[in-house]
Amino acid sequence: MKPFEHHYNPGQIHAAWFKRGSMVVVLKGSLRLTYRNASLDWLLDSAPMATIMLEEGECHVLPHEAWVEVVATGRHAALARIDARPPFHSMLAAPMRWLATIARRNGVLFRRS
Repeated sequence: MKPFEHHYNPGQIHAAWFKRGSMVVVLKGSLRLTYRNASLDWLLDSAPMATIMLEEGECHVLPHEAWVEVVATGRHAALARIDARPPFHSMLAAPMRWLATIARRNGVLFRRS
């Protein structure tokens, strides 16, 4: 998904589903993000909620998938850039892709005898 900008009016609550690794950057105004880990939804109100206050120019990356409640906290509307990128890969994935590329160039990968 490509990054997009979203306008938040003061006092209005906006709820959206964000994937792990999604980034919220406040371009104008201030925002409050409230969420909990989606894997703890079965606990209902017992699961701890995370509340993040973001001012203009600040950024927050979501550590897990969650329904996020976004509220503009200032007197004026807020503008945020949302980058819902795919989840991060493991540290082993990049070297393995590099080795596969080298092996493919040499014609070694998937060769049957």
